[in-house]
Amino acid sequence: MIDKKNKQRVMCIVTLYCFVLIACKSKQLDLPKTTDADTSASSIKKEGIVTHQYKSVGCETIIICKPTNENDTLFLIPMTSLEKFDIDNLKISFNYRILRVHNPKGCKQGIPAQISNIKIKQR
Repeated sequence: MIDKKNKQRVMCIVTLYCFVLIACKSKQLDLPKTTDADTSASSIKKEGIVTHQYKSVGCETIIICKPTNENDTLFLIPMTSLEKFDIDNLKISFNYRILRVHNPKGCKQGIPAQISNIKIKQR
């Protein structure tokens, strides 16, 4: 049989469990929803040239971005396929967002980035 002390412990544990369950559930419901508008707001608009000149050192495709205000040239490593825009020396405009991932093995030139809204640059 369960004595009075064990009964109180069980009731305390069940009550604490229910409280934690309710608190965690309400936190999950309060999380903000992410939308495409949120991700595009944090991305940066840029122009660049697609190149494969670093393929021999392990970089499949690199986008070389023109320097603005005499800053250093920006080298971006697209982490997703550029599909029909993956043509050497193609001038493109795009949005990018820096990713916190490792560079592809052997590729030391550039920064991994998510590339979106790609358009061929009109001359």
